[in-house]
Amino acid sequence: MTLLSLVVSGLALGSIYALIGVSLVIISKATDVVNFGQGEMAMFGAFLTLTLLRQTDMPLWLAVLATLPIGFLLGALVQLIVVRPIENAPALNVLISTLGLFFVFNSAAGIVWGFDPHPFPSLFELAPITVGGVAVTPASLGIIAVALSVMFALYLFFEKTRWGTAMRAASMNRTAARMMGIRVEHVAVAAWGLAGGLSVISAVLIAPLTFLDQQMMVSIILKGFAGAILGGFSSLPGSVIGCLILGVAETLFGAYVSTSMKDSFAFVLIILVLLLRPSGVFVTNRAKKV
Repeated sequence: MTLLSLVVSGLALGSIYALIGVSLVIISKATDVVNFGQGEMAMFGAFLTLTLLRQTDMPLWLAVLATLPIGFLLGALVQLIVVRPIENAPALNVLISTLGLFFVFNSAAGIVWGFDPHPFPSLFELAPITVGGVAVTPASLGIIAVALSVMFALYLFFEKTRWGTAMRAASMNRTAARMMGIRVEHVAVAAWGLAGGLSVISAVLIAPLTFLDQQMMVSIILKGFAGAILGGFSSLPGSVIGCLILGVAETLFGAYVSTSMKDSFAFVLIILVLLLRPSGVFVTNRAKKV
C-alpha cells in the first residue's frame, strides 16, 4: 500500500476511535464520570441493531440509522438506573460501577446471542478501488464521511440548540447552571443517551470489518480513550483530532515497523504525552486566578 492509502486507512480507523472517544468525553464533561463500560454498551447496541435487521425487512441503511435511538435509549437507561443512584458516592465507587457495566453487558450479550462471531453487513463496499492512482476501500471513505457528518451534527447541536447550550453550561459549572434554571439531571440523561448513540455508531461501523462478538470493542474503547487523552480529554475538538492522529500513527507504525507491536506503540505514545503534556496536545493550559 502507498503512503496515501495508509493515511486514508488510518483516518478511517481514527474516525471510529473518535466516535467512541467523543462519547467518553461528553459523559465525563457532563457528569464527571469515565464510563469504562461504554465499549460493551456499544457492542450490545450493535447486537440489538443486528437483531432488528434480522427480524424485519428493514433496509440496511434504515437499520443503521436506528442505531442512534437504540444507543440513546441504552445510555439514558444506564444513567437513570445505575449511575444516578450513586452519583454522590466516592469516585472509586462510581469507577467500579462502570467497570461492572463492562462485565454485565459482555455477559448479557453472550447469554442472548451466544459467544460465536456474527457477520455484520456493511453499508460500504469492502473491496479496494483506485482513486487518482491511490488504492482505497469505499468502506474507509464511507467511515470517514459518516464520522465527519456526525461531528458536524454535534457541532450544530452544541452551538445552535437549546439542549446543546444547556449541556455545555452544565459541563462548565453545574451549580451555576442550576441557578440559571437548567435541569442538570435531565442534561445528564441526555449526555449519556447522546454518548450511547455515538458509541453504537462506532460499533456498527467496525463490526463489518471484524465480525460482531463480545470482545470486538475492547481494543476500540481503549484506543478511543487513549486518543481522547492525546488530544485533550477536556476538549471535544481536541479529542477528535487526537483520535485521528492515533489512527494514522498506529496504521503507519504497523505498516513500516511492526504489525504485532502497533497496539503497544499507541499506548507508548499516550504515556509520552501524559509525561510531557498531561492536559493533551491541543489543550492550552490556563493560569488559575488565586
